[in-house]
Amino acid sequence: MIIFVNNIPLHILEKPEPAGYTQVIDLKKDVIKFREISGRPLIRNAGHRNILSFMEYLQGNHSSGQTEVFFTVKDERKFRKYLKKELQFVKAAGGVVENHSGQVLMMKRLGFWDLPKGKAEKGEKSAVTAIREVEEECGISVFAEHRLVTTWHTYFQKGNLVIKRTKWYSMKLISDAKMAPQTEEGIEELVWMGPKEVAEALKMSYRSIIYVMENYQDKVPAGKVLSGKL
Repeated sequence: MIIFVNNIPLHILEKPEPAGYTQVIDLKKDVIKFREISGRPLIRNAGHRNILSFMEYLQGNHSSGQTEVFFTVKDERKFRKYLKKELQFVKAAGGVVENHSGQVLMMKRLGFWDLPKGKAEKGEKSAVTAIREVEEECGISVFAEHRLVTTWHTYFQKGNLVIKRTKWYSMKLISDAKMAPQTEEGIEELVWMGPKEVAEALKMSYRSIIYVMENYQDKVPAGKVLSGKL
C-alpha cells in the first residue's frame, strides 16, 4: 500500500526490501523527531497511531527532506481498516483514456497535469464512477477495459485529515466530438498526448499520477513506453 501525503509516497510494507534506504529507524530503540526524518528511510516498529501522526505532520508541513518513506506493519489490511476508521474515508475512481490513435488524454487542472477522476456517489460501483467522472469532466464517451491500480492520498478538509481511495481504469475512447473541459471543476485544458508529450507533462504533475501512468505503461505494447520514475 502506498499513501501519497503532501505529494510524498508513504509505503506501508509487511516485508521490506533488504536495502536501498538512506537510514533505518527502529522506534523500539531510537528516539527521533518528525523533522529529523529525511531521504528514503525505513521505519520499523511504528504503531498505527505513530504512522497516522506522521501523516498528519507531513500533510501540514512542506518538506524537502523526504523523497519517500517506508513503514513496516504486521498486517497491512489491519492498518488500512484502522485508517478508514480513524479518518474520513472518500471513495473515488478515474481513468487513463486512450484514443483511436493510441494517444492518452491529459488534463490541466490548477496548473498541474492530471487525469480525470472524481468521487463516487452512494452505492455506485467503482467502474461506473470512473466512466461517469471521465465523461462529465471531459465531455467525451468512453468504455472501461480493466482496472489498472488503486491509489491513496490525503488532504485536509475543515482541519481534519481525509484519506481518499481512487480506483483507476484503462479506458478506450468512443467519441470526443463534444470534448470540453469542465471548467467549474477547475479544469483548464484537455490534450491528447503521445508518449513524449506525456513524459514531459508528468514533470508538472503529481507523484500519484506518475504512479498511475507507470502502471499503465506496464500494460501497453512495447514502443509506447513513458519516461519518469516515482
